[in-house]
Amino acid sequence: MKVALLSDIHANIYALKAVVDDLNKEGVVRILVAGDLVGYYYWPKQVVELLMADERFVCIRGNHENILRQVLKDDEAAKHFRRKYGSGYESCRRDLSAVQLEWLLSLPNHMRVKVGGLDFYLGHGSLTDTDEYIYPDTPIGKLLSNYSDLEFTVFGHTHYPFFHQYSGRCLLNPGSVGQPRDQGGLASYIIINCENRAIRFKRKAFDVQPILSAARENDPSLGYLAEIMTR
Repeated sequence: MKVALLSDIHANIYALKAVVDDLNKEGVVRILVAGDLVGYYYWPKQVVELLMADERFVCIRGNHENILRQVLKDDEAAKHFRRKYGSGYESCRRDLSAVQLEWLLSLPNHMRVKVGGLDFYLGHGSLTDTDEYIYPDTPIGKLLSNYSDLEFTVFGHTHYPFFHQYSGRCLLNPGSVGQPRDQGGLASYIIINCENRAIRFKRKAFDVQPILSAARENDPSLGYLAEIMTR
């Protein structure tokens, strides 16, 4: 039995489809997603449709889902986050149905999940803060303080994959599916074999050209939305 760990899809349907195609070939039975399903890019409807339709997916919300909640309630917040992150939230407001929005915004901010006899704690930023960053070079004391009491603790948020092990437990970040920041155009994720606990970090290439075109058309003032795809 195999379980996949994903995070930070960011409404990038091209990357998500490439990853799901690989997970299907791998025979993955459960897919745990550590938040940030939307934000930045422009295909939230297609992403949410795929996630809701596939019973293997177990998702939590990240800081970008929390931002979307603010954007929907407050026009000033919408303007602020539009300047900071681009028009991805406008895509959410325009394209997502009421049912899809309710599903997205009602996701928990953390979760404990058992798959194939393995216990996972799923969060986005850290144990105490959805918007806290734990990078691969985070000081050891901070790393140790963010271990849950379960065998596998999983965070996203940084868009950088890493692995740390201490006292028989693992701290994992699968990196980003939709906006990898270490190597553009290569979606990052993890597959774990539940029988032997083998952990594999995987990368999958996706077509960046539609993303580059859409980012340059929709958010020309935020050049990094396109540039990061070819980093």
